[in-house]
Amino acid sequence: MLQYHIVPRDVYAHLFEVTITLDHDQPEGTRLRLPAWIPGSYMIRDFARHLIGIQASCAGQSVPVVAVDKQTWQLPPHQGVLTVTYQVYAFDLSVRTAYLDQQFGFYNHSSLCLGVDGFLETPCEITIETPHQYPQWRIATGLQRLSGEVFEAGRFSAQTYDELLDHPVLMGDLAIGEFIAGGVKHSLVLAGRQYADLERICGDLARICEYQIKLFGNEPPFQHYLFMSMVVGKGFGGLEHRNSTALLCSRKDLPAPGKTLIDNDYRTFLSLCSHEYFHSWNVKSLKPKEFIPYQLEQENYTRQLWFYEGVTSYYDDYVLHQAGLIDAPTYLGLLGDTIARVYRGKGVEHQTVTESSLHAWTKYYKQDENSPNAIVSYYTKGALITLCLDLLIRQQTDQQVTFADVMRELWLRYGKTGVGTEESTLVSFLQAQYNVNVHSFLERALNTTEPLPLDELLASFGVTLSAEVAADDNTFGGKVSPQKLPVALGAKYKASGSGLELQVVYHDEAAHQAGLSAFDRIIAIDYLQVTDTTIREVLERFKPEQTVTVHAFRRDELLQLELCFQAPKANNRILKVTDTDKAKTWLRIT
Repeated sequence: MLQYHIVPRDVYAHLFEVTITLDHDQPEGTRLRLPAWIPGSYMIRDFARHLIGIQASCAGQSVPVVAVDKQTWQLPPHQGVLTVTYQVYAFDLSVRTAYLDQQFGFYNHSSLCLGVDGFLETPCEITIETPHQYPQWRIATGLQRLSGEVFEAGRFSAQTYDELLDHPVLMGDLAIGEFIAGGVKHSLVLAGRQYADLERICGDLARICEYQIKLFGNEPPFQHYLFMSMVVGKGFGGLEHRNSTALLCSRKDLPAPGKTLIDNDYRTFLSLCSHEYFHSWNVKSLKPKEFIPYQLEQENYTRQLWFYEGVTSYYDDYVLHQAGLIDAPTYLGLLGDTIARVYRGKGVEHQTVTESSLHAWTKYYKQDENSPNAIVSYYTKGALITLCLDLLIRQQTDQQVTFADVMRELWLRYGKTGVGTEESTLVSFLQAQYNVNVHSFLERALNTTEPLPLDELLASFGVTLSAEVAADDNTFGGKVSPQKLPVALGAKYKASGSGLELQVVYHDEAAHQAGLSAFDRIIAIDYLQVTDTTIREVLERFKPEQTVTVHAFRRDELLQLELCFQAPKANNRILKVTDTDKAKTWLRIT
């Protein structure tokens, strides 16, 4: 039997202690390894760098542990019970790794539990403790419980190492709300200081979960589900798992008792929950063939992330709308935000969405100041491609089939069965199952940088799409801007101690043509000091084609440059219903 014993050993030093016990003779020796990445977050993270002081013993004798590479250790042959002990530094406040302090603890087993070669497909037992100095702490995890009361420390089991990795753990003085959706028990678990109306959030989540369970044919791929969230002053993130999701949210994202409206902050949280819940079907069971099985010691490439993240990104807000949590104008505003983000930079002209998927490991997950000029997001453009597909399918089937129907059948055929999808699966499936031909559309949408036919498709469903000038270089999205500057700097910026620090300089726009770069600090325009509070006043003085002198620091060197202002670009994307009858076939309009 393979056993793991996990103890939060020192909350002040942020250390978990892990003990592995292997009751099995190993005449060829034992090899241990830790994953280099975690499914759902496509970047090599080298979790093993946080392991400290790995030691082993057998029959009371020390056993040498030899590092083979950055994440693998080799032990010699042995007879009897082998014990391996080490500590893990856990101070990454994210949903991908591990965190521990006096407020709460969180970890993915991919950050803590070494896999044992030869035992990856065998059952294991996990004992999880809480800190002895915090008797009020409880535990939330989707692992199968063997002992202890619900949400208490105890023993758990996993049938394989892969199953173990797919069940994160949250511990602390937990706030817990529960609800039923689709006949399945769901729990909302919060760790960290918060003032949330748990009853209200659970009620809203129930509507989201009910809708999605029905969308996939009333077949939830789990027997219970956990929304586990770390609540902090400022944070955002989510990572999907087979019967839970790990979340990081800002305190302001959770409504306090007495608040009834769904403001932007709370909508952000609900959309995050909707997104990760949708992944229960789309990527946790329905997944690319390249991910069956995952190769966690190295990059696992696929060109299909546009589908698995893009489809999910389309449905996260659309489900909120269809479940009656946000109205049509709000939803269209969010869709406008997505369109604006995709088309703001030059990246959409340089990278296809399948290339974006393939290079997620180095380009999407390692973005820098030039990313808007070089790459496109497979999340956002993938969502727009899904929107087009949904509308095209409705058109070609006279409203008899929607993309939701397609997702349900795809999951039944390729997800529930564990077959997985290939790049050609969607096109061939639509043709064979529904006599829908989208081959030419997908060829252009996926493998070229040609613009998507959003205007004409939305117009056929009674919605107009217009491009309008945004308020300024920092603000663009799906809402009309009442105050518009007469000129554009052509760069995103933030306040700095000595003016404005440029964050992104857009290619072929005014700042770029003047010779400015990201991280430059503009201190004066037209010989007058400029700050984040005065920039609007300064820009209102000029007209397009006017040239001004700009003073800026690059590193510690002062630059004097000539900048010719350009007219502001129409970076906002505004969607409006103009034909209610047509729009009703796609939107929820009362």
